[in-house]
Amino acid sequence: MRAGPSTVIERREYKYLIDLAMAANIRAAIQPFCELDPWAAGPTRCYTIDSLYFDTTDLSLFWANDHEQVDRFKMRVRGYPYAPNSPVFLEVKRRVNDMILKSRGRASRAIWAGMLADPAATIPAEIVGKDRGAVERFLALARTLHVRPYTLVRYQREPYFSRIDDYARVTFDTEIRAQATDRLSFEPAPRGWRALDDAVTQRMMASMVVLELKFTTQVPLWLVNLVRRFGLQRMSFSKYGTSIRAFYQPTDRDRVARRPGYW
Repeated sequence: MRAGPSTVIERREYKYLIDLAMAANIRAAIQPFCELDPWAAGPTRCYTIDSLYFDTTDLSLFWANDHEQVDRFKMRVRGYPYAPNSPVFLEVKRRVNDMILKSRGRASRAIWAGMLADPAATIPAEIVGKDRGAVERFLALARTLHVRPYTLVRYQREPYFSRIDDYARVTFDTEIRAQATDRLSFEPAPRGWRALDDAVTQRMMASMVVLELKFTTQVPLWLVNLVRRFGLQRMSFSKYGTSIRAFYQPTDRDRVARRPGYW
């Protein structure tokens, strides 16, 4: 994994939709190569992730993703509710073909919303180094595109790190749910959640597990063998895109022809 001066991370991410039985088999198969992320140490082997997603008034970022443009990006602020005093992370996640380039900068929970609410706000001195470069990148895009929050997505992640590679990860995401919002806040409406991974929504026999295999340009052999052994077939599933369709039901007739081309 390579991190540049603005904390830009380059990697590949392959997604698969699997059931609970398959997840259990894959979990057992990766044990010789992987160990559980220490942040997930506990009886559930998971931690909770909140992602507040942003878009333009015409949903141009959603449409770029929905139409699978070869060069597209998402904007989100990510938090971890299991650690309420932890920082949040302002992220721009760009995809160019199969390559993911993610810019990620941390900010305290006390200041992040103020920076986004006020177009004239400056970046506080407490944000320094690589984090400052990534926050500057996020704010420049946010102010240029006039984005606002659209959905808050929450899910449980069971994450594993490779113990034999420079960078390789296997994650299982479950209990994926979302709610519509236009607030710069991670405080959810208690009754606002809607499942995005249930059998009815996904037209499957049972609720799904989103499996992600993450690596750099060099694919570990054990990951190749894992895909072959279980006959895994890549499938597209966007947490943000699914949440937008669930709450806003956009159609091509609503779309304003505008391709996001900022970076």
